[in-house]
Amino acid sequence: MTAERAVLTERGQQQQQLAAIRDALKTHIATILHAQVPELSDLSPHAAYDHILNSPEMLHRCFQVFREKPDLFRKVVMTPAHRPVTSGDEPLLCGRTLDEVVALVVRTSAKRYFRSTLGVGTRPIYAPLAPPSLLQKAAIQIGLKKPPRRRILGTEDGPGDNLYSAFRANLLFEWQVPLLPNYATLEPRVVSKLGSRILDLRDPKQIDILAADGLTPEGFLPLMLADATRLCDVQGGLSPAALAEAFTKLGLEAMFPLFDETGLKRAVSQISVMDPTAVLALIPALERDLRAFTVFIFSVFSKLEPKAFKQALGPHCPQWAVQKLAKHIHTCRPWPRSLPGMKTASEKALAFAFDTLTGLPAKDVVRSPVITAPQAAPPKPSPATKVAATVPKPPPPAHSGHSRAARTPVG
Repeated sequence: MTAERAVLTERGQQQQQLAAIRDALKTHIATILHAQVPELSDLSPHAAYDHILNSPEMLHRCFQVFREKPDLFRKVVMTPAHRPVTSGDEPLLCGRTLDEVVALVVRTSAKRYFRSTLGVGTRPIYAPLAPPSLLQKAAIQIGLKKPPRRRILGTEDGPGDNLYSAFRANLLFEWQVPLLPNYATLEPRVVSKLGSRILDLRDPKQIDILAADGLTPEGFLPLMLADATRLCDVQGGLSPAALAEAFTKLGLEAMFPLFDETGLKRAVSQISVMDPTAVLALIPALERDLRAFTVFIFSVFSKLEPKAFKQALGPHCPQWAVQKLAKHIHTCRPWPRSLPGMKTASEKALAFAFDTLTGLPAKDVVRSPVITAPQAAPPKPSPATKVAATVPKPPPPAHSGHSRAARTPVG
């Protein structure tokens, strides 16, 4: 068998597999979902198939039914040995694995959604024409022959097709289905440059940030989608520009009202003197979360005076105290998710390891001893008091019972 025939045979097998998958989806699977999803009850199974693939929301619901009620699909989703599939990498009767079928469904839905949302191409693509001979030109000129008509091969790709082409290799998982409306807001060039890193973004808000900010000129994710190490410069210290951008993008002005435009410039300049070893210890303690680290470092700086901040975390800071702080933060997990909660937790953690007045390690702080005021001397006794003190006190009177007993004779 030649290499060309082998390729044709493989393509034929793939087409047969795809046809078998489509047939099962349109018949058996669609019939089951038709009975399980109320919104599909008014449609025929064939119409339900198209309705499901045209709507990411409906496809997501159908995937949930498939995962929550696997027994309904046991006689359809089977291995070649006619046994129920237990993992995504097991081959099915069609020859593909369950994971591959899921990816096929996700891609089909994505292509339909992108094209319906962004539009399709309308400009035709013509087949090239062979240059006419001299005789043909003469015949056309005298009207004996009509000019050849160019055959239309298709239409140019539209915006929806371009985005699908950029996404296709990384449309693999069912959790991506609810994200398709957010995916539709991205530029194809951003998706192509990002590649498989798009799979790290699972939150719709992350996709929205990527759509708004795009990638950096170097191809990095926007700052708000990076981890806390993006706040560092090449020397390992903190970058004033990155700190200011994170502060602004997180909207921390309300929590730190003293840091207006001028105050923020001064603050990031003073924070950037932080010892790189302290940065290296605290970023992992906060799980490399950029939001948590940004709130933490501004909370610490606002709690301490600049001199105390430099004493606690500046150059030549006490590393054992920094490690104590990092370990304490680790024991406080899970760290609060709200920004005000992060600020409160940061201030408490700082007070555990450092004195908030001096910036010295908590155990090294020497408190001034409390000096109590001397008690006043007792007043000198007056002459009358002295005379009264020399007069003897009269004896106590005898008990009345004993007196009666002495006067009564015994007899």
